[in-house]
Amino acid sequence: MQIKRHYFAIACCVALPLLYGCATINYGDNQFKLSMASSGKDVMWMPTKVEMADQMLSLAQVRKGDLVYDLGSGDGVIPIEAAKKYQVRAVGIEYNPDLVKLSQRNAERANVQSLVTFKQGDIFVEDFSQATVLTLYLGENLNTKLIPTILKMQAGTRVVSNTFRMEGWVADQEVRISNGEMAYLWIVPANIDGGWQWSGPAELGDLRLVIRQKKQFFDGTLYQGNKRIAHFEDGRIRGSDLEFAFAYQNTSYVFKGKINGPSMTGNLNNNPALTVRARR
Repeated sequence: MQIKRHYFAIACCVALPLLYGCATINYGDNQFKLSMASSGKDVMWMPTKVEMADQMLSLAQVRKGDLVYDLGSGDGVIPIEAAKKYQVRAVGIEYNPDLVKLSQRNAERANVQSLVTFKQGDIFVEDFSQATVLTLYLGENLNTKLIPTILKMQAGTRVVSNTFRMEGWVADQEVRISNGEMAYLWIVPANIDGGWQWSGPAELGDLRLVIRQKKQFFDGTLYQGNKRIAHFEDGRIRGSDLEFAFAYQNTSYVFKGKINGPSMTGNLNNNPALTVRARR
């Protein structure tokens, strides 16, 4: 069973008697008694501290106009903090209907019920594709299972996980907060895999770029007609912004550009006169 809302507290983990004492704390309210390590679907509930919720939202650089989704939202601390601190809309998806009701009461107590919505549902069924910020505290196996869905989200979506990584996807940034807990950030990359027809500076002419993408990293090969003229292995894409370097005829080039659907635009060596446009 995975652990959700995982919280390593020394006083609750050193000895079984102390663990029992922590488990008897009521994290709910007078309508719903909630204890640490309560069983749920695929996971056990563990509380997210407000400090960690704030760090996760800060790491995601939440800003005006964002829509925050929290998967496995538990008692609602992350959506509520997003609404309180940034005045943004936030949605929590939680399987346990009692936790959904508790979250709604918590939102009312925090006076953010107009900004926050809690939905009872399965995170592998519910649609969260409109999120601009996605927060997780689910365990590495569940995080990894979500990767195919997350990679289909809008490029630039910020994904933050408390404690747990995603297997096979290197975090773009990681932060250790004061009590030692870790938060990990991923930026959903645009899908650039495949062939692009380049129209560039006269010294290069029209080229064909073939990209092999590995999440936020990619390799590429440039062709003039059927002739391979350059290859690179250090490309990087962050949301819709990409950068890679290559050499051609003893000249080094760095391309920096942006993806907009089927179009790529940018320039070489930060020179506006060396503009490149490309289409799939």
